[in-house]
Amino acid sequence: MSIKSRILLSVIILQLTGFLVVIFQFSGQASRSLLENGQQQIRTTLQSRLKHFDSLANEMERSARALALAGELLHQQRQQLSHEQAQQRFSSLLKKTFTSFPQALGGGIWFEPYQFFPEQRLMGPYVYRNDKTVRFSWELNTPEYNYPAQRWYQQALPDNWQRDNLSGTMIHWSAPYTDDAASQSLMMTVTALMFDPQGKVIGLASVDWSIEDARRFLSQSGFTDNSRPFLFHPDDNVPLLDNHFSGPADSVSAVLSNTAVRLSDSTIGSVTDFQITHQDASQIFADTSIRLSNSPGLNTTDFQVTSLGERLYAGRTATGLVLGVIVPEADFARVINQQRQETLTMGVGIALLFVAIMALLLEVLFQPFEQILTLLRSTVDSNDNQQQIHIRPIAYPHQNEFTPIITTFNVLVKQIDSFTRRLSESNEELTRQQTKIAELNTRLEEKVEERTQELNAKKEEALRSLQQLKLTQAQLINMEKYAAMGELVAGLAHEVNTPLGVSVTAVSALEEQLNELNRSFRAGKLDKAEFNDFIEFSQEGTQIAADNLRRAADMISRFKQVAVDQASEKQRDFELGDYINSIMTSLRPNYKYRPLEVRVDCPEKIYISGYPGALSQILTNLMMNALIHAFGEGQQGHIDISIRCEGDQIRLRFSDDGSGMDQATLDHLFEPFFTTRRADGGSGMGTHIIHQLVTETLQGSIDVSSSPGQGTHYQLLFPRQLPQHRVQETPPD
Repeated sequence: MSIKSRILLSVIILQLTGFLVVIFQFSGQASRSLLENGQQQIRTTLQSRLKHFDSLANEMERSARALALAGELLHQQRQQLSHEQAQQRFSSLLKKTFTSFPQALGGGIWFEPYQFFPEQRLMGPYVYRNDKTVRFSWELNTPEYNYPAQRWYQQALPDNWQRDNLSGTMIHWSAPYTDDAASQSLMMTVTALMFDPQGKVIGLASVDWSIEDARRFLSQSGFTDNSRPFLFHPDDNVPLLDNHFSGPADSVSAVLSNTAVRLSDSTIGSVTDFQITHQDASQIFADTSIRLSNSPGLNTTDFQVTSLGERLYAGRTATGLVLGVIVPEADFARVINQQRQETLTMGVGIALLFVAIMALLLEVLFQPFEQILTLLRSTVDSNDNQQQIHIRPIAYPHQNEFTPIITTFNVLVKQIDSFTRRLSESNEELTRQQTKIAELNTRLEEKVEERTQELNAKKEEALRSLQQLKLTQAQLINMEKYAAMGELVAGLAHEVNTPLGVSVTAVSALEEQLNELNRSFRAGKLDKAEFNDFIEFSQEGTQIAADNLRRAADMISRFKQVAVDQASEKQRDFELGDYINSIMTSLRPNYKYRPLEVRVDCPEKIYISGYPGALSQILTNLMMNALIHAFGEGQQGHIDISIRCEGDQIRLRFSDDGSGMDQATLDHLFEPFFTTRRADGGSGMGTHIIHQLVTETLQGSIDVSSSPGQGTHYQLLFPRQLPQHRVQETPPD
């Protein structure tokens, strides 16, 4: 076998081996990638449906809370209202609310028996949507309907609950049910409890949500060719989509119960998936298929759940509904097999084309080699007949890859003939090289001097960059300070809004009563009883307004002191525990609606001389770090702040029982610009500013300890009295 044949055979074997390895590896990776992409696309689509449902649910809950607050206010004013005035107030409130909220089917305000008017047992005004018109009605205030006994009312406010000391969820979603009283639609009801000023339950406000549009929306969602979406509530385990399974009905309840159990510990809005295998089917369905009949009045569609293997994707909404889809794994396998077949066909074609090209290239490449070999043989043969060794140059007229070889061979022939001459020329070359070396040494010194100047210029540029970096760092610190001030301003606005709103409401009611009294006086109908009622109402309204205005004034006063401290950065005397409580009050809106408990432990009045603005900045950054990093949305937890006076030192402990940090994060915690949430807009300056304020401004020290799942614990130690200022032992005037 010639060398050309051996090379061609070797190339073919190596190419085929590499091709097979690449094909199998690529096929496996492509299959996994296609499967993962398909599953991820289904999760993403289902998660978008969950977000759509939750956004509508949030709007319903906000409307229910607003109606509950309005109902509580009207309950406080019920003694001044006649039946006609109450009806007018309820009609105006409900129509205004639901006219601007087209997603709601209807709703109402439902008082406990005899809670609104002592002589009237039921007081439940409501509205319902008729086409595009919102209609007000008292038709459900009948003993026949008896709304306190209805399922949606009992789920939110059972008869066996204590009304005087009620604890539990303020917002409640009912299971889906058919509205037999008005619209005859399949719907869910969200309710919000109402309380009197003493904390006793006086009823609830409700908003009805028709889930007909939700059923149509999910039924029309396309996932794969053979996918089957479903919708149910765990309390009933009854499918709500127009699907019809073949098989025993009790097996359907087992399937839905199994799905609800898997979702019980999942986060609301997240998607959970698991595989339905042949073993699962035998245990859950009792055979290879199930048949489901929906509730009366709903259309049905047939489909099968086979033992070939399917995958179920499901997620839980804030309303309690479970959305999901069953996808046969055959849909994924069909796409993977098609991609694998296309890859294999293309690979075979490429391999055959490569073999043909290699054969042609070898034939073209070896043709000049054969010519060179013939010329060399003729040269050697002619030299064998000579007495002396004499090699003739080869005449080769072609220009190809062998031309350099022929040229080198001819040069070698000439070098052998002129070897002696070249020896004498070597001495001259050596002298020239020595001169060249001397010149290179001189140029090297000049090059060193030039490089030294360049290094000095780079050094000056680095110093300027360092100065600019320090300036930027100072600007970021100021930005963090202003951001903390913004948190305090937002907290003040949120907290002051409630007492001011109550004061405005009380003054408005007082103004209305005063106008009514004026009309009675001018008409000559004013009597002593009516005047006494006005005096009592005025005293009560004035007291409510005064209490809430004093509460707002106290909040503003506390915020003013904190704001002045942060802006001025001056040293002064202050009581530590009261000042920390003022800061926590300003930050309360950031965690007010989260299941977090913030506890401040300062057993005695501690007066210190220091920088309250720096202390406010430190506590604000610690609180915001805990709220953002330690606790996820909806996660329960505790934040503890402990202050102790130890001689001339103050020890402040700040602890949480959140997610904690690993050792790698702890090692870089106080470094500037270090953050674990760069993609979410984190600057990485929060803990660096804390460290700088504690060690430089407060002249103290800070330690931190943490581990994953064990929370984070900060310990600050700083002097009670900073230099050039003496602390007062009694409160300042």
